[in-house]
Amino acid sequence: MKMKMLALLAFAASVVLVSGCGADTGHRKTTGVVTVDGEPIEGATLVFVPAAQGGESGSAITDAKGAYSTVSGSVGEGLKPGDYKVTISKREQVVDEDMAAYEAGEIDYDELQARKAKKGLSGGAPVGESLVPEIYSSAADTPLTVTVTDDASKNKFDFDLEF
Repeated sequence: MKMKMLALLAFAASVVLVSGCGADTGHRKTTGVVTVDGEPIEGATLVFVPAAQGGESGSAITDAKGAYSTVSGSVGEGLKPGDYKVTISKREQVVDEDMAAYEAGEIDYDELQARKAKKGLSGGAPVGESLVPEIYSSAADTPLTVTVTDDASKNKFDFDLEF
């Protein structure tokens, strides 16, 4: 009886392992490095917008060396083969003085909301200066395009942005 149980457990474990392996989702790993005026930029957000109507977009965030690896909305890593427009953006962090006062306990929630109401719909949230040229942050304006292929050696896209 113990042997049958062990054999059944071993079989079940192998089915689980095999069923998760080798499933090709059609997505291809896409990597690269982003620099601004030759220097790597950390924390920049890339968005890959498919040229084809109804295509699936992807995104990435650069690390300290400016390196990125794309993530798609449905499966995790990679993009489906095709043409993409690429946007890249990063803004300087700006401290919201009202939020800082609230978090420090200097004002209460009602006062925070009153201050935001005085500043209008956006709540007057400060927006930092762009740390990459603005043209790259809009899908309508960006000149950056890539073609993802089934050939993994061709899916490394480096971007050196210049002010």
